[in-house]
Amino acid sequence: MQEEGIIKKINGDIATVAFVKKGGCGGGCSSCKSGCPKDTILVDLENTESATIGEKVLVSMDNKVFSNMTFWAYAFPTIITVITLVICLYIFNKLNLANYEVYSVLTALAAMVISYMISAKLNKKQDKYSFKMIKKIN
Repeated sequence: MQEEGIIKKINGDIATVAFVKKGGCGGGCSSCKSGCPKDTILVDLENTESATIGEKVLVSMDNKVFSNMTFWAYAFPTIITVITLVICLYIFNKLNLANYEVYSVLTALAAMVISYMISAKLNKKQDKYSFKMIKKIN
């Protein structure tokens, strides 16, 4: 995966690169007028191209790493939430609890929050992602 970013800060040989989040449609479409988000993501990486603040650079990341990040950010919490919901519906129904659906949903939401916390901790424990500055863009 390759993305274009702008150098925002340089600290020694580490550059902070800003990437604009794209909408589901890809963003940057002037004819759409849907108001796509303009949030930015900041990533620290080695400044191998001697880029300066304000320059555009092309940054690469291994697709396998990107897939791994996507799994832990989206799939893992979703799977945990659905499994928790199904199990709680079954158990709370067998226990003849009044409003067992509400308790099941609340328990599933708690499991979702916990799974996001676990996902964030696992994400921070991993080594830096393999972001590489490929070249400066004129």
